[in-house]
Amino acid sequence: MAMLLAASAAGAQDDASSHFDRGLTFFKDGDYTAAMVEFKKAYELDPNYRGLYNLGQTSKELRDYAAALDSFERYLAEGGSAIEPERRKKVEGWVAELREKIARITLATSVPGAEITVDDVLVGKTPFAKPVTMNAGRRRLVVTKDGYAPLTRFVDVAGTETKTIELVLTSLSGGGGGGGGSTAVVEIEHTAWPWVGLGVTGALGIATGVVGGLALGKESSFDDALTTFPTTQEVIEEARTDARRFAIAADVLGGVTGAMAVLTVVAFAVDYGRSAPSADSKAAAHVIVAPGFVGVEGSF
Repeated sequence: MAMLLAASAAGAQDDASSHFDRGLTFFKDGDYTAAMVEFKKAYELDPNYRGLYNLGQTSKELRDYAAALDSFERYLAEGGSAIEPERRKKVEGWVAELREKIARITLATSVPGAEITVDDVLVGKTPFAKPVTMNAGRRRLVVTKDGYAPLTRFVDVAGTETKTIELVLTSLSGGGGGGGGSTAVVEIEHTAWPWVGLGVTGALGIATGVVGGLALGKESSFDDALTTFPTTQEVIEEARTDARRFAIAADVLGGVTGAMAVLTVVAFAVDYGRSAPSADSKAAAHVIVAPGFVGVEGSF
């Protein structure tokens, strides 16, 4: 048994070495995306602190400063005295430089256990033990949790900035109206009209998917009502009305989403070349969808 475990470990190290060598080749060729895939695979197979150095370098080349900082800080901590003084000094210089390019954001949600992604990269579930590091610039946050409407929020963060962002989720089971409610929300901070249009278009797309799914569920309920015995004409008519109402809402939302997408493209074309909005130019948009109601609210 011990021999089998040793052979398995040796095989994993050989595979890690192969991925690492390919990563070096891609890195030298300037294909940093491919290099990152290979280095991550090598580290997964053989989590040695030395691999963090290459992950940090590659993340830095990809301008993912938050990931680079995380890799370099872990490299220094895990490598300790085994790291040569000259290399330690160089990495410490990179760490100081990277800290100027990232923000530390505390993410607070109205419910625990919500999954959060930043620019489509999973950062974990709430609550977080410490602030999340983010690259400076405009970041896209998506918050999801079963039983709650997905929330998408665009935020502007500056280098070295520290702040708290409140992320309030809306329950799909709560609220008035028969058949339950659904909400798709997009929030936008410090942005101009074209970006508002982009955010609203995204929210409408989410809402279309949610309502479409509800429409299918209502249609299934209608079919069940027709085949259930005993039943009444009142039950059948109620199921038929619900199915029709959600189907119409899905069609309307699909049309509005398409129209909003066209308007957004036009807005970007018109706005092209204009100066950036002032720091006090703020906007927030919310798209809310519930049975019998579709609305957009916000401040611009």
